[in-house]
Amino acid sequence: MNDLITINKEISPVLGGNYPAMLDRISTRYPALKQDTEAFYKTQSQFMDNMLTVNAPTELRNLRQILAEIQKSKMALQEAYFANKKKAIEIKQKRLFLESATDLDAELLEVEIAELQSQIANTEDYMKGAIRKISAYMAQYDSILAKLGKTELAEEDFEEDEERYHIMRAFEQGLCAARSHNGWIDEGNQIYLFQIGINGMVAQAEVERYLEEEQKIIESGKEPAHEMTTKFLEYCARKFKGCSGKYAERRGMTLLDRNSLNKQITED
Repeated sequence: MNDLITINKEISPVLGGNYPAMLDRISTRYPALKQDTEAFYKTQSQFMDNMLTVNAPTELRNLRQILAEIQKSKMALQEAYFANKKKAIEIKQKRLFLESATDLDAELLEVEIAELQSQIANTEDYMKGAIRKISAYMAQYDSILAKLGKTELAEEDFEEDEERYHIMRAFEQGLCAARSHNGWIDEGNQIYLFQIGINGMVAQAEVERYLEEEQKIIESGKEPAHEMTTKFLEYCARKFKGCSGKYAERRGMTLLDRNSLNKQITED
């Protein structure tokens, strides 16, 4: 607010015409607008965070993504905090120089101090947005834990859930591809299915049966619910569970080496 008042006082006489009246209006309305603008000092909305950024078919993969987003926001928050601390020190230094500066140098130092103060204020607005984002993600993390009936998780929990995630993701992507490819899973997702140990033609047959069921519902005058798709993905995860492990064994590997995991948080 103060920077606008300063700009109004200094620019109004220079611009003349109708601009002083417009600047007066801006200075009067800005406090309310600034409060409303604080809602947008984030990279995106909570809707996008929860539906697009965190959008895995399994709970534990979503927990992992949430932790990654929290870490990214925390690092950005720390960088902004230390940047502001440095600017605050710069202001102190310039105020010391100001005491012995000549008139012209003093005028320049005052402008530089005002500029740094403005930068600090702007950065603080985005820091507040990052804090709100972290808080919202933590609420979602706790909500998923509550659904799972857990209070904390270990690395082992995430690793053991990975096969389920990749089966569901492969069929989710394969189904989406089939909708736009006359019912056929595209090459990329056929490769994905092979990599996790699932026969491509068997997967194709499952997708075709599902699409036929959807078509029957539409022909009856009803609409397939989104939940129908998620249940199909869960069915696929149950049916093909163990395929990845068998494929790994044929290559002389295992899906999980428990000795290399971080210290387990939850007890067996």
